[in-house]
Amino acid sequence: MRGIFRLLAVLTVFAAAAFATGSAGAFTVGAPVNVTRDPLSENETPLAVNPANPQMLLSGSNDWNYNDGCGMYVSVNGGQSWSGALPEGYLPGITKYTNDPNVAGTGAYDAGGDPVVAFSPDGKTAYFVCQAFNFTPPYQIQMLLNRGTVTQNGITWQSTGLTPISTWNGNGKTKGGNGQFPDHEAIHVDAAGRIYVTWAQFNGQGTHSPVLVATSTDGGRSFSTPVKVTAGNIRNNQDQRIVTAPNGDAYLTFDNGLQGGKGTVFYVTKSTDGGATWSAPILFATLVNPVCIFPTYCFNISGGQFRAGGTYPVPAFDAVRNRLVVAYADIVGPYGQMYVTSASASDLTHWTAPRAIAPAPADQFMGEFGIAPNGRYDASFYDRRYTNNMLVDFTYATSADGGATWSNARVSQSSFDPSTWGVPSSNALGYRPFIGDYNGLVSRNDWAGLTWTGVAPPQPLNLEIYFARVTP
Repeated sequence: MRGIFRLLAVLTVFAAAAFATGSAGAFTVGAPVNVTRDPLSENETPLAVNPANPQMLLSGSNDWNYNDGCGMYVSVNGGQSWSGALPEGYLPGITKYTNDPNVAGTGAYDAGGDPVVAFSPDGKTAYFVCQAFNFTPPYQIQMLLNRGTVTQNGITWQSTGLTPISTWNGNGKTKGGNGQFPDHEAIHVDAAGRIYVTWAQFNGQGTHSPVLVATSTDGGRSFSTPVKVTAGNIRNNQDQRIVTAPNGDAYLTFDNGLQGGKGTVFYVTKSTDGGATWSAPILFATLVNPVCIFPTYCFNISGGQFRAGGTYPVPAFDAVRNRLVVAYADIVGPYGQMYVTSASASDLTHWTAPRAIAPAPADQFMGEFGIAPNGRYDASFYDRRYTNNMLVDFTYATSADGGATWSNARVSQSSFDPSTWGVPSSNALGYRPFIGDYNGLVSRNDWAGLTWTGVAPPQPLNLEIYFARVTP
């Protein structure tokens, strides 16, 4: 019976995809692949595709097995199957430990996390940025880049000599509060091979969290001194990301908790000199009620509390229409919904009215967004429409007309309650409900790739990373 129900679930997913209509036309959603396949939790998964060999994909995670580390996963067959760095999946050069308690790590730190990934334009080098933490004084925190050499069979990573991007002492704190630490870093590589890494630096001064950018023009062997792009009352920032236009101009978006007021706004800033200088940030959106998913602090959707990404701006550049496009979640009516807005690359002061991507009487949150070279828009997000706003699933949406109309379909094959799954904790439950702060999405002309955090038995400590491929 269990097998029959599973088959019916698969057929339902494919039926929904086959009959998804609209300006984007029909598309096919491939069956989800379990990337991690182990008995303990992973979350927070980026995704990159090799531009020279689209059969090669790179992903990562916060891996909670044995000890916290940056899980690393590679597929050489378009996402049908995945392997990790040996031993057992941790990125080398970060932690003293591996995912195998009998094998020592090649790094110097107690833990690692918040992975982001990319490839060089020629496809010969992979980049993996991971935060590294020590839990003893002086609580050093370092953001490191590992350069992987791409081969036909996978990626060979450095075991030592990783490139430091930022180094801080935690000032007595390893996270939150008044500690000093980089957070929510993002990586982008432009067509010329320049690497951008941006992050919010929680600097120990209350709500100050300036947005910083460091760049590399030598393939990640060294990085520039970080440039601060926020100042004055533009503080309490995070969720910064960078995209570039074909002419090399860079655009950085971030969210901001209004200093001295209430609410959240989005800013954008632009660089025309490879990240050396940035324009004064322009406020381009004021949110009605951002989805805030952080237990006891601001949880504002129905159901049991859990931690996830909620609302953050995700930029992508539309080279066909010469526009900067941003997707995000907001609670405008009774439910959180995914929206998209855009501006001409030549005028970032005028933005279109937000348009709902896939309106439904249920909460949507934690969206990712990408634009294929041919101008097709791709979005993914957690979605509770399939269970009367009770449980979480994963949805893909697409538009072929610049976001005017959208088609969408369910990607996940099973629903779950994030408040009853999580990562190891010493609290009374034995777990902390936390499904990660971001997911992954890549857009190509012929397909889109999606990664997200789902679940698999045993409950509650087995969050798993999933991948699915969508074919227009």
